[in-house]
Amino acid sequence: LLLAVLISLLLNGCVEKQTNEKQHTIEPMKPGNSNIVTPINKRNSVHATDSNTLDKFIKKIQPQDEHLQKILKEDLDRDGKPEYVLAFGLEKEDIDNIFVIREDAGYHIIDKLKDPVIVVHLNTDVKIMKLDQTDKKFIVVYSTSEVDEAEGFSIFSLDHNRINNLNYNYPEVTGQGIRKLEDINKDGVFEDVSYYRFQDTQQHTIMTYQKFDKTGQEKSKVLYENKNKKFVYPLIPKDIILNYLEDHYLKNRFFIPLPEMEELTALSANPKYDFENIIDFSAMDYTGLDLDIKEIAYEGNQQTFLVRSDSDEEKTDKGLVFTLEKQSGKWKIISIELKDKL
Repeated sequence: LLLAVLISLLLNGCVEKQTNEKQHTIEPMKPGNSNIVTPINKRNSVHATDSNTLDKFIKKIQPQDEHLQKILKEDLDRDGKPEYVLAFGLEKEDIDNIFVIREDAGYHIIDKLKDPVIVVHLNTDVKIMKLDQTDKKFIVVYSTSEVDEAEGFSIFSLDHNRINNLNYNYPEVTGQGIRKLEDINKDGVFEDVSYYRFQDTQQHTIMTYQKFDKTGQEKSKVLYENKNKKFVYPLIPKDIILNYLEDHYLKNRFFIPLPEMEELTALSANPKYDFENIIDFSAMDYTGLDLDIKEIAYEGNQQTFLVRSDSDEEKTDKGLVFTLEKQSGKWKIISIELKDKL
């Protein structure tokens, strides 16, 4: 009888040990440092118990015909509990709906991101980013146009269980241009940077930038996309006139000084005319300034030109008369006059 009891105790101990080992193998793995969650169809089976409820919730809120493009996991409000950012879309790199959810006695939607961009565009990616020297994390959505002529972004933050659009920058007016989030000063704080590229004589790019949340002073910088990467003095009078009027437009639009304007002239005083009432500058944002420049006088080392907009709808009786003089081997503008009737 004693022998039978000992055998029974030994057998029970072995079974309990095996059961404990089996439970240990299905214990959920600890998440890594990355906030990108492995797609559902690629998760290891050991995550089954951990992810089953989340997977069911995702399928429940998944918009019709859209696919889950990306899952991000991060403690956005720094309360010690992670949030999930779910991006859905019909096709790869085309995100149509973004939800922010939380697990709190079951999964629930905190909010859906409201796209602030009002023109036709594609949302191609979503990231969780640290944009300054604090621990705060932001949701950043990147956007492009269908023909890749435009590029922009939107920034969202989670505040008191609400998703707020902190800032967005997309070239809605022209449909062309580059808007980026960049740490211009390498100080750990990102800037909202706009690049305005022009097809003008100097191939100017005007860069404007401000703190990512639109606080602080906006600054600007003039870049040159020509092969010399700097101002190159034009050789012929017509290009000098064109360059001068292009600079006039850029100076007034971006409120920036363009010292090259002074190099192009030898004027005794700056003209007081409102060039915008005489010249159509609207093409500057697209194909470049379209002017009709005709030589009307040539005497010694001076040349005189009549300048009007070349577009049919802008054919008026008004024009500008530019007189240039060759000084030290360079043509310089010495006078600009308004011509009321041609």
